[in-house]
Amino acid sequence: MNTEIVYVDLSRPLVDGDIPYTGDPCTSVARWATLEEDGYRLSHLSFGTHSATHMDAPYHLFPSGKSLDSTPLRRFFSQAYVLDCRNVFSIGADILWLIPPGIGSVLFYTGWQDKWGREGYFQGHPTLTGEATTLLLERGISLFGFDCSSCDAHGSGSLPIHHQILLQDGLILENLCNLDKVVGRTISLVALPLLVEASDGSPTRVVASYTA
Repeated sequence: MNTEIVYVDLSRPLVDGDIPYTGDPCTSVARWATLEEDGYRLSHLSFGTHSATHMDAPYHLFPSGKSLDSTPLRRFFSQAYVLDCRNVFSIGADILWLIPPGIGSVLFYTGWQDKWGREGYFQGHPTLTGEATTLLLERGISLFGFDCSSCDAHGSGSLPIHHQILLQDGLILENLCNLDKVVGRTISLVALPLLVEASDGSPTRVVASYTA
């Protein structure tokens, strides 16, 4: 029987003028050199470490937390489950039974990805409860991914879910997309941040694969 490996890009590109999270730097993609004038193309990029699809490191919140460049490479490769959280505003412990054993990462498909680029994307999105976070950490989940801008409510100064995850040396992915194409599946996940010295976070290329 023939099998096919399906690859799905779960990351958003860096786009000039993208609206950033409140208080974050804007993204700029500017032409530095052109074929017409210079004989080659070169672009100048400016963005924050938490722009587009990105990964949060423990160093984001904790002085002695690991930065992404000091995180072992193996942490960026895992078996992940894409949990269907549509129509669930508060993602609690009651749906965690859907996650199979042997999983290292969980991606939460809330459907909020469809609001990207629209007014209101940064506000009112579903969030993970503290109880569910604790249970997942106890199960050995070390990477948490979301199709919205944050795992905490917008404007939450205390960032309780960030603190829970990052305090346990976990990693967080935010602003994922295309989770509808892999929802309910166990996937092989590759999430590679840029190699930036002492990085608290980084735009990240996130790719899922599975055997069809």
